[in-house]
Amino acid sequence: MQRSERGHREAMKIGSLALTVVALSGAPLDYGIRSALATDFCVELTATELNRRLERRGDDDACAGRDPSNIKAMARERARDNANNAIASQCLDNVTLDIGTRACTRVNLVANSSPNNSWVDSPPAPKPDANKVKYIGHGTGSGAAGVNLCAMAHDLRLRTRNVVDGHCPHDSGLLPHRTFATARAWARCAVICRTP
Repeated sequence: MQRSERGHREAMKIGSLALTVVALSGAPLDYGIRSALATDFCVELTATELNRRLERRGDDDACAGRDPSNIKAMARERARDNANNAIASQCLDNVTLDIGTRACTRVNLVANSSPNNSWVDSPPAPKPDANKVKYIGHGTGSGAAGVNLCAMAHDLRLRTRNVVDGHCPHDSGLLPHRTFATARAWARCAVICRTP
């Protein structure tokens, strides 16, 4: 009797586990949650869809001897952030649901109107490629309800120059100098789309 009871318990455990798996796999469908296989993208708007593009600069400087690639990288990052921040309010005010839907359809995707807080730290992949993508929120303008928006920044150029600076150390026997880096980037509005 103990043997058949133990077998019965094992069968019940397996049955319960199978039922749990079936219930959990169906749960996203019942509650309107998207499948984990769906992919989101920030689709950049063309000039035809919304003719807005802003350019901004970013700067960094340091005494000679510091890794110049760090100075250049910081200047680029600041230019990208400045461009994305500058265009954000225009995107929020002017991108309508109709514009977003057309942009998504153009690349065979559908507009994603579901909120997703993870986009703040990890925005969707850009379409086409961009140097920096920033999730900026839901549209606020007339007809913009349900539109999730991004700003996409692209690098333009980077210039460096050296200037004699008495405040910098000069251990190498050369005149002390400071390196300045100035970067420029431009940004456009983008709408969040997902695979159908």
